[in-house]
Amino acid sequence: MRQLRLESPPLRGTDIKDWQTFLRTRQLLSDAPDGIFGANTKRASVDYQTQVGILPADGIVGPFTLAHALQGGLVPTTEPLRPGLDASANCAPFAPQIVAAGFQFVVRYYSRFPSKVLSLAEARTLSAAGLQLMTVYQDSNDRIELFTAALGVSQAAKAIQLATALGQPSGSAIYFAADFDPSPVHVRGPVVQYFHAVHDALAASPFRVGVYGSGLTCRLVRDAGFAEFTWLSQSTGFRDYLSFLPQANVVQAAPSRDLIKNKLNIDDDIARSTGFGAFQLPPGP
Repeated sequence: MRQLRLESPPLRGTDIKDWQTFLRTRQLLSDAPDGIFGANTKRASVDYQTQVGILPADGIVGPFTLAHALQGGLVPTTEPLRPGLDASANCAPFAPQIVAAGFQFVVRYYSRFPSKVLSLAEARTLSAAGLQLMTVYQDSNDRIELFTAALGVSQAAKAIQLATALGQPSGSAIYFAADFDPSPVHVRGPVVQYFHAVHDALAASPFRVGVYGSGLTCRLVRDAGFAEFTWLSQSTGFRDYLSFLPQANVVQAAPSRDLIKNKLNIDDDIARSTGFGAFQLPPGP
């Protein structure tokens, strides 16, 4: 997955042809799909963004525009892109609306703060609706002072406890968040030390490790061997965002929005494969 936009020389590829085919189904592009992102494709992209209320309507097809298109019927042929959402609130009451909106997976939290935590009842309700689940551990995790090996041990233990109590299946992943933009020195130091501890703790569990954060954080933690899956933060100004975008297993899109007005605020997400550590639970007794 890459950002599609008007450039010189123009971008070319099957992903652009897929996008043009989608625009034609919306009757926004009259040209035959040729896989070249030219002026007419940009104009049609602006029209699509205007039609669905995406601002700014700039003709740049980034994760937010792509997420909406996937929910609206875009069929990618180059990779199995799947639309999802993440939320800090209980999504179970809104499962029918989430499915009807075209989402295929929901990201929910493990944390020491009970109000954020995915419950067994919620997990079963979402699974029964046909949605996959992806879990992320996050308390605050938004500044460098919160990244130490000792905290990695503590948070990994809490994540394992919650995942085991939920019945999260063996082989699925728990992501751990670095929700800020650390410098290269900080990533290679405290952040990697934290994920080293998380990795070692989860190695003795049935769960795999994912990392959420900037492109730089995702790349360095993954390449150090301490996370198998990567989830790229929606913050496009974070380090290495564009360069890591084609590599991330999951991409978060900005801005946040109300899926259910004043009831359920979400971030859109795109999974770039079927294997990103998600799972479903069987029905309960």
